[in-house]
Parts: sequence; structure tokens; C-alpha cells
Amino acid sequence: MRKLLYISLASAGLFLSSCSQDDFADAYRDPSKIETTTVPKQFAGFLKVNFEDVIPSYWNYFTVLRSTSLSYTQAHGFTNITGRYIPGAATVYRWDRYYNFVTQYRELEKAFAALPDADKADSRIYTITSTIYLYDHTQKMIDNYGDIPFSEAGKISMTGGDYTKAAAKYDSQTEIYAKMLDELKGFSTELNTITLSTKTGVEFKNQDLINKGSLVMWKNYCNSLRLRILNRVSGVSSLAARANSEMAEIIAEGKIVDENAENIAFRVYTQDTDLDTSGFFDAMESGNNIAPKVMIDHMNANLDPREPWLFEKGVNATVYTGLDQSATSGAQDQVIADGKIAIYNRSVISRNDWLPGTLINAAEMNLLLAEYYSRNGNAATAKTHFEKAIRQSIEYYVRLGDKADDLTWKPTSEPTTAEIEAYILKINFAGATTAAAQLQLIAFQKYIHFNIMQADEAWAEQRRLKLPALTFMPDETSSAGKLPPTRWTYPSSESVYNTNNYNTVKDKDNLSTKIFWDVK
Repeated sequence: MRKLLYISLASAGLFLSSCSQDDFADAYRDPSKIETTTVPKQFAGFLKVNFEDVIPSYWNYFTVLRSTSLSYTQAHGFTNITGRYIPGAATVYRWDRYYNFVTQYRELEKAFAALPDADKADSRIYTITSTIYLYDHTQKMIDNYGDIPFSEAGKISMTGGDYTKAAAKYDSQTEIYAKMLDELKGFSTELNTITLSTKTGVEFKNQDLINKGSLVMWKNYCNSLRLRILNRVSGVSSLAARANSEMAEIIAEGKIVDENAENIAFRVYTQDTDLDTSGFFDAMESGNNIAPKVMIDHMNANLDPREPWLFEKGVNATVYTGLDQSATSGAQDQVIADGKIAIYNRSVISRNDWLPGTLINAAEMNLLLAEYYSRNGNAATAKTHFEKAIRQSIEYYVRLGDKADDLTWKPTSEPTTAEIEAYILKINFAGATTAAAQLQLIAFQKYIHFNIMQADEAWAEQRRLKLPALTFMPDETSSAGKLPPTRWTYPSSESVYNTNNYNTVKDKDNLSTKIFWDVK
């Protein structure tokens, strides 16, 4: 019988490696197999267990994103087949993996609580950084589902294995958001003063798979995540004032991801372990590697320097052409078969074994700041951040090609400064004289920059802003999902195994209930 992963020991399939498989065999705690662990080793295992949600992988791309967020945002072209807007099994996969991840966090909490009091202060860094990483992924879960089990989730080992005592209630999405903001603000302050002993500094660096022990990068990650969360709720009346004031405080402090050299990512350092993009090639090229018309049309019209780095022309085409989402599936299949439709660049993207798993990057942050300043009537500063974000986005995708293994489709020359500035001039942020017009430009640049690489953020931002204004052909054969949903539904296991708690959210469990920040 299938048990809920957020109340189980998550004993199935925790496959481990780091610098080497042997290192992780020693470092990582699989709760079903051993009884003791250490805080540093459990920290590494916690970071590792959901790496396929971050580093481009077959599982996340093919089984989750391909049929959901990427289609809902038109980050790729997709054929208009029956049932195309129903999330299906993707919601189960993401749900189970998240609660596997939460269970490992609870084991880290348990290991920390067992430390002698004298050791807890020195190990505090593991609590801070693991919670920052947890909250990054928890925001994504809330943005997809709404209310989720959280405060009581993943605690089966603390009940002696009694499933009846470990069934987790659903927490309010607004309350979890508030909790995350409160704690991240506290962590940001604490990271200003925290110091590590020599022993802990070495251990933390060795076990930190994200920032390699850099407290500066964790501080930037923390504040940038705060900015993302605050901006997400900036339109909610009860949180708007808090969003505005705290964003101003973070900006004044200046400790955020602001340049590409500061990007936060789960990076691939070697091809000798499973911490790589193995399988991403098959996921894209056997699934859906089609360019979307809306993005391609913009790039063609404005000579976007990113176009040859993100896309290839169709094999039988002389120009870039994206798939028309207003066409019938038969017509779409025909132009794809004829080799007329562009695809994502194989050298830079699908066959690049060194693609990083993006968590926070500079272009995203500067687009967020452009929105913040525009919203507050400072068009000049918004323009500065908007244009900086475009330059950073171009640089980001060009640099992805630096370690390409197969150079067949990699552009032979990088964009010139003149080409980049010509594109920025053509976009003409200064010509957008209202906040609404400015927001349209900002949202479209988010659409391009996120594309398939940050699918969760793209879907959340498009629902929040209702921009870009995309057109979808309704699926008239479906009574439940004629158009893209506003949330995912809960896995059916929730109503079966967590019945009492599920019943408290049952009325919200449909494809049309909006996430609380979706107020437009």
C-alpha cells in the first residue's frame, strides 16, 4: 500500500553520490538503513535528495514540466492534443519528491536537536542554510498547489513509526508565506554576524553543494529569495505595505544577487557522479523541443541577440519560425514533420552536459527590481535595472555555451556590444510612459529569460501579472480543463490516506482555485 511520503521514512529510492559515490555512501543518511547520522552529513544528503528538481534532468523535465508549466506559459511550442491542460501524473511526482525532501529536512532538525548544547551554536549555519533552501522549494510548492501540509509534515521518525500520529494537517498558504518571510529576515540579520570555527568552516564547505561554504553567497541567496517572495505578494492588499517596506530595506542593504558572477545554482562540476544533466538530452529531444511562436516572433522583429543561442532554425527552414498555438494539432504536426519549426539549441541547451540548476540569477533579480521601481513611480531607475537585466540575460545564455560538448549548433560569434545596445534601444523602455506599459515590457523579458530554464517562476509570474497576454486554443473536449489551470490538484492519495486533513481543503481542490497572490 502506498503511504504518504510526507509521513513516511522516504525509504524508497534515495540514490546518492557527491564527489564520489563512496563519499556519499558515508555522508548521507537513508533513514531506512541506518540509525545515526551527523548534522554535516545529513545536510549534504538533504541538499542532494532533490537535485533533479534543480539540475536539468529527465525526470523533472519530461514527467513534470513538459506537460504542465512549459505549456501553460508557452515556453515551448506544443501540439493542441486532447487533455493538454490537465496536469495529470505530474502533480503526483512533484508532490512525492517534495515530501521526500521535507522528510530529510526533519531528520536534519532531529540530528541538530540531539547535539550537545555547547555544539549547537557552532552548527547553527546548517539550520540557517538548510531552511533557506527548504523555503525556496516550499514557495514553489505553494505556488503550484496552494495550501500544503508543512508544519507537521515529514515527522514519522519522531512518532516511532506510527503513521496515524504522523498524518499532517494542511497549513494556510498565506501563513506559510508569512512564516518564510519572518524567518528569512531573521536569517539575513544573523548571517551578518555569524562566524564559523575552523572545523565547522571546513566541514560546511565540503558538505555545501550549493555555495561551497560561502556565507556571502548564502546571504545573497537569502535576501534574493526574500525579494522574490515579497514581490510575489506585492499585489495582496494585506501584504502590500510589508512587501514595499521590506523590499526597500533589502535594496538599501545591497546584499543580493546582482551580477552573473553571483548567481546561485546547483552546478555540475564533474561527469563522474549522478549530479549531472544525464537524461536531459532524451527528455528534450524525445519529448518536446519546439520553439514557441510568441517568443520567436519577438526575437525576429527586434533582432534579439539571444535567438541563435537559445534556438536553431528548423532543419528545412531558412528563418526562425515558432509553432503557432492557434493552429490545429494536425496542421502543427505537419509543419513540425516538414522541418519548418525552430527548436531549442542542442549545443547550448539539450546536449550541454554542464547546464547548471538555476536557483536565483542576476537577470531575474534586476527584472524584479525594475518592476519594483516602476510600481513606485521611479521610471528612470526601473529603466536602469531593466536594461541591465537584458544585458545579463544575454550574457547568461552566451556563457552557457562555454562548456558545450557538441559544438555543431553553437553560434560561431558572440553578440557585439552594438547588437546588444541596438536591441535594448529597439525595446525602448523610455517610450513606455505608464507603469502598465512598463510592466508589459518587464513581463515579456521575464518570459524570454525564464523560457524552459525556470519554468516554475515563469508560470507563477504569468499567473500573477497576466502578462504576457498569451492566446490558447481551448480544449473543447475537456470539461475540466478547457484552458490552462490556475493551480495543480492534489494527488488522489491525499483523499485516501490523509482523509480528515484533506477534507479541510477539499473544496479548493480544483484547477480553477487561484493561489492567494493571484489577485488580478
